[in-house]
Amino acid sequence: MRLRVAMVVSHPIQYLCPMYQQIAADGRVDLQVIFAEGGAGARFDKDFGQVVKWQDNILEGYPHRIIEAPASSRSAAVVEELKKFQPDVLHVNGYHLPYLRAALRWARTSGAATMITTDSELLHPRPWHARLIKRLVLPRLFSGIHQFLTMGDENGKYFEHYGASADRFLRLSWPIDSTYYDQLLAKRDELRQATRGRLGIAPDAVAILCVGKLIPRKAQADLIQAFVQATAGGRRSAVLLLAGNGVDRARLEELARPASPAVRFLGFVDVDKLPECYIASDVYAHPATMDPHPVAISEALYCSLPIVVSDRVGSRGPTDDVQVGRNGWVFPVGNVAVLSEILADLIDHPEKRAVAGKISRELGLTHTADHSARQLIEGAQRALRVRDGVTH
Repeated sequence: MRLRVAMVVSHPIQYLCPMYQQIAADGRVDLQVIFAEGGAGARFDKDFGQVVKWQDNILEGYPHRIIEAPASSRSAAVVEELKKFQPDVLHVNGYHLPYLRAALRWARTSGAATMITTDSELLHPRPWHARLIKRLVLPRLFSGIHQFLTMGDENGKYFEHYGASADRFLRLSWPIDSTYYDQLLAKRDELRQATRGRLGIAPDAVAILCVGKLIPRKAQADLIQAFVQATAGGRRSAVLLLAGNGVDRARLEELARPASPAVRFLGFVDVDKLPECYIASDVYAHPATMDPHPVAISEALYCSLPIVVSDRVGSRGPTDDVQVGRNGWVFPVGNVAVLSEILADLIDHPEKRAVAGKISRELGLTHTADHSARQLIEGAQRALRVRDGVTH
């Protein structure tokens, strides 16, 4: 009989749904995805300050249930769906919402094996009361988990810090919409030339890209200041592309004025247009003061970009997306001078960018939908063996 796997997530997300399709197509699993907070309709994002809508086909190709219920009855509705499906293995994407914890409690009483994925890390400071609550609650919660699907090195450290055993870890590289990216990468040179032409980027200019909401914790201000220093006096031919929108935009535009027009604000970019931004760029930078494991970095890897991050970004590590000395550079958060030196060095040395870009592409291939699907299925099989006390 096929393994019955239920996955409880909030709502359909563009880059995850291709993984569900691959799991359903694999043949080894009878899958049920439970969307606890509704379907694929347009949603207002308060940080972007606008309505965001995913592509139309993200609900196709895999079994799913959509729960349309108020928050007060959402947990009961999720548990009811689990009772109907009777999974062998339950996977939850996080533990912070009541219906996720309700799903885990149901699994514990029903005997289903459990898997969990979060992007949590220990890099950013937390209030003392949050640390205390986690210290009291998480070891007990994690003791009932049969398999931890870790997103990266820092994520694994988080689980271990709260009592999880590393022998229950399996790396799950959270996927991107790799099939769609492949379609565009097949015509990379043509698309790069067209996009750079549309954005007015000179052929010899080095394009540095940052993707994310224009909000304080994303720290684009540090990136702008570092870029201004690195390119002061026209010493280097480079442009900085900021893809995103948010409450900080006016302040950032004023900060960027001395470097105008080399700093370009692209505004909110739809997910189907984002690959064009990566393809048109030469370096990806993510200066955030807190960002556990950004999908933008995984997308940039897939498009062969060297990566620059602050030391508060959870994607860095010896076996993670950003590997220092190979495809990545890390600077102390908020240290504009060090970031400026890194940017200047990458602008001046195309050979460094080329070598790092090749390694990024190799690491990016772990983020394909089919690779992530295989890892999740392996995790489900391992979870069952742990539940049953099988050691081989």
